[in-house]
Amino acid sequence: MPERTNSIGRHLSTSGGFAGTLDAARELGCETIQIFVSNPQAWADPRRRKDAETFVEGSRRLGISPVVAHAKYLINLASTSEEQRDLSVRALAHELAAAGELGVDLVVVHAGSHGGDGEEKGMERLVECLGRARERAAGLDGASGAVAEPVVENSVGAGTQLCSTFESLGEVARRAGVRICVDTAHAFVAGYDLSAEDGGRMVAGELVEAVGKAVALVHLNDAKNELGSHRDGHRKVGEGRIPTGALPGFFGGLPGVPVVMETPYGTPEADSEEMLLVKKLAGGLRKAPIGR
Repeated sequence: MPERTNSIGRHLSTSGGFAGTLDAARELGCETIQIFVSNPQAWADPRRRKDAETFVEGSRRLGISPVVAHAKYLINLASTSEEQRDLSVRALAHELAAAGELGVDLVVVHAGSHGGDGEEKGMERLVECLGRARERAAGLDGASGAVAEPVVENSVGAGTQLCSTFESLGEVARRAGVRICVDTAHAFVAGYDLSAEDGGRMVAGELVEAVGKAVALVHLNDAKNELGSHRDGHRKVGEGRIPTGALPGFFGGLPGVPVVMETPYGTPEADSEEMLLVKKLAGGLRKAPIGR
């Protein structure tokens, strides 16, 4: 097996303060992490954190890269409602700026839903609103100039959700000039068979063929629900529908792409075991430089 080039980490809570988040990252051996910079279930703007410098300096000291945030779940940049789109643009802009101040590199945002009037119209609105949000964020930030990069995540394809296919992810990447995040559980329930023989390698190959070098991040989640079910739900790696035997090939097809787990929290021991398992599946406990 080739040496591991993918940085491995997971989503961590910030509710106890950033010092606690960094302690958890260190104890788990995270090389990358994901956080929320605001309440994901409310429209309120991110609040300035008194411990922001603790997070910036601590992340740098631990060598965590990239630092990732997940945008609000309420955001729908493709909505048929102008009011909803305006709220979404404003929310994403403030999250990009707040994330930048925390040294966050990437902000994952859902592609949203077209609301019934077709994928092309939804895609047009998504592309336009991504541009508006980035422009607004740059204006909000002012002196520091630090604005995080938005990356668009694939969906499970339920109802009128956009970007359940790799081809549509490639389209938004090209038209909006953004990179993308692929969630393995979402891809599986959208119909990409990671459970097939050599499924990991084949799915990674399909992804690269569709989006080229625009893959910024992997959300590594096992799937609760069946292949093609279009029903979301995460399980710990190795405890759902995606066999762990598919993952070495998947990682091998995406060298250097950072990996963040959003799997259910367990005991500290269970979370540590999951981290070690994923590192081994990706090529080993120690990370090698990309291109070595």
